[in-house]
Amino acid sequence: MGSQVLFYFFHWVQSERGGRGGQDWVERHVEAWINISGCMLGAVKDLTAVLSGEMRDTAQLNPFAIYGLEKFLSKEERAEIFRGMPGISSMLPIGGNAVWGNLTWAPDDLPGQNRSYGSLLNFRVGSNWTTPDRNFTVEEGLSYLLNTTEDWYQDQLKGSYSRGIAHTIAEVEANELDPKKWINPLETRLPLAPSLKIYCFYGVGKPTERGYYYRSPDQPLMTNLNITMDTGFTEGDVDHGVIMGEGDGTVNLLSTGYMCNHGWNMKRYNPAGVKVTVVEMPHEPERFNPRGGPRTADHVDILGRYNLNELLLRVAGGKGDTITNYVVSNIKEYASRVKIYDDHHEENEEEKRKS
Repeated sequence: MGSQVLFYFFHWVQSERGGRGGQDWVERHVEAWINISGCMLGAVKDLTAVLSGEMRDTAQLNPFAIYGLEKFLSKEERAEIFRGMPGISSMLPIGGNAVWGNLTWAPDDLPGQNRSYGSLLNFRVGSNWTTPDRNFTVEEGLSYLLNTTEDWYQDQLKGSYSRGIAHTIAEVEANELDPKKWINPLETRLPLAPSLKIYCFYGVGKPTERGYYYRSPDQPLMTNLNITMDTGFTEGDVDHGVIMGEGDGTVNLLSTGYMCNHGWNMKRYNPAGVKVTVVEMPHEPERFNPRGGPRTADHVDILGRYNLNELLLRVAGGKGDTITNYVVSNIKEYASRVKIYDDHHEENEEEKRKS
């Protein structure tokens, strides 16, 4: 979440409600921002963490490990702990269905795919359900979270974060005055710092959580959780109730790559024309190295990747201009499908409505 912290800082430091550094503070003091595996639009695994205290790491444990984990720290207790960590809530998915898709479509869906990634929380037909009775998109999943959690947590989410989209320059500029929107790159802009350089370095090619199957708890009267992950369901691309997509093992490709490859090309999000350079790093782990070795692209272990450190030294040494774009994933295609449009598109649509 370091990228989100820095993005928030850029707004805070120049705001009269924060550091009072003035609109040119970043231009005067910051040469470059190195965005490593930046979770700019959140991660879907954070939703399940605060919803039921689960994620792939727990879903794929063997029965003996699950028994021990539940004895010492139950799902309900884990969910309560995760909800008490603001950092996790700050990384809930941003952008809603426009970014993450609906029940039948998602920008990162692949040809011939059996189910859309946009159907984030799924419930099998024929099970003995009490609630809910349909699948959920990201927006519906977040609404379900708000409707089933404690009042204090609902207040924290509503009062501290915003996950919407600003479709006009006027909206973006108005949001610069609202601190709860400063963490969201789809509602606020980059600093007015034309000399600033942004380098996006992130991993690709490692399966990453993109959807889930849920069911009712085994003993609903013994827990406050309404649903739990359906870890007994393994079929096709579903492993222990978890649907895998593209990313760096933790953060989805849409989150690490959308703003860097597309979003910050829009005038309203980057009015100063800050240059953004993207280098994707394919996940090529060594078979017998527990941390993946020097060519891993895992979300955390990428920090030990040799060419990442070489790129960091080039930027620190003032040679960042020698770094060129290197994109190997389909992020540009996925980004073009995201239902967020530049200002010219919005103007054309408005003219069509008037005519």
